Amino acid sequence: MARLFWLVLLTVFGVCHLDAQEGRDSVPSVVYKWYPRYVTFLPSGRLDSVLVYANTELVPVIYEVNKYELRGGAQLDSIVDLIRRVGRDMRVSLAYVWVGGSASPEGPVAWNRKLGDYRSRVLADYLRDRTGLPEEYFRVVNLWEDWYSVGRVLERIEFPHKERILEIMAEEEDWARRKALIRAIDGGWTWHRLIWEVFPPFRNARLVIVCYAEDIQTGEVRPLPVVPLVAGPEMPEVLEGRALPPSPPEWFWSVKTNGLFAAALVANLGFEVEIGERWSVDVPVFYSPYDITPTRKLRLLATQPEVRWWPRTAGEGHFVGVHTHVAGFNVAVNDHGRYQDPNHALWGMGVSYGYAWRFGRGRRWSAEVTAGAGFAEYDYDAYRNWEDGPLFRSGSDVYWGVTRVGVSVSYRWYKPRKRR
Repeated sequence: MARLFWLVLLTVFGVCHLDAQEGRDSVPSVVYKWYPRYVTFLPSGRLDSVLVYANTELVPVIYEVNKYELRGGAQLDSIVDLIRRVGRDMRVSLAYVWVGGSASPEGPVAWNRKLGDYRSRVLADYLRDRTGLPEEYFRVVNLWEDWYSVGRVLERIEFPHKERILEIMAEEEDWARRKALIRAIDGGWTWHRLIWEVFPPFRNARLVIVCYAEDIQTGEVRPLPVVPLVAGPEMPEVLEGRALPPSPPEWFWSVKTNGLFAAALVANLGFEVEIGERWSVDVPVFYSPYDITPTRKLRLLATQPEVRWWPRTAGEGHFVGVHTHVAGFNVAVNDHGRYQDPNHALWGMGVSYGYAWRFGRGRRWSAEVTAGAGFAEYDYDAYRNWEDGPLFRSGSDVYWGVTRVGVSVSYRWYKPRKRR
């Protein structure tokens, strides 16, 4: 896997485009042996042509999955030193530093848009702070989900169902539906292999240092030109930062069941619906109308609505919740007595923590584990635990402790979110 990872990097970031060679031919070769390939030298009239082949003359700064925190290290130190060295070199003039941020396509489209923007800006801010260059020397582009580069990689490597993947990418413009079609190829195996073997290099911010050199004939060093960020006709739309998915982001709703309550012979069914990019509402209902034995019973009608906040995106990963509960009960678990609510339901509140992950074809199935604590206030009548046993005590109490626990499985549906 590591070998394929580096093959991907070399394929996407190390293949020299013809336009690059054309730019280099116009400046003295002595300049180039002192600089790595991501310092690009172009004629003053073609400074924007770097965008045509920027995906071939880049240095990628790789981020962790769904992260945009940038930690200093040897790679960033070398980039900062190189920009400073270019600035001191009298043979060349710095035109600008091009920075593009992208996300690998496996996450939600709306989040990946933000992630590409965050990654590009974080890297540009880091370089600006440490080099002292003015803001106008940086061109920052959000590459969003870099399907263009994914396609370039797949064209150059052996990969299962490669032709079908490229066909889907060419025909389906809606990114969410494109992902669903690729996931459906063989039950998700090819999609997960893309995630592990092809996507990692595109969790990055990329940069290229664009310079122009001293004019050979006149020996004159040109002043820094003001060049607008305009893409040439050969530039892929993704690199322009203008390729928006034609459909709006999606929201989900799901039905679910709690396996722990089912194991206790309590029928239950719930639903969860997304109400915001990081918010959802979960509403389970529990119902048990029967006796386990003549002296053992767990009759229950209860619900426990919960509002959840998800740090990353609603419906996936870690979450914290605030719940309330209302329950009517008729319970006998030993010989001491049968406890029944006197037409006054149990109620209470609590907080919980959980984790959810998606799986299966189209990633419509989801598993979830959760636990929470809080309080419950209740009134009760206690009866002797035999047939027509008399009432022997009434009272009320407040319980503090575990109030929510579950191992649940759900199935999801997705709907486009309306644009405002």
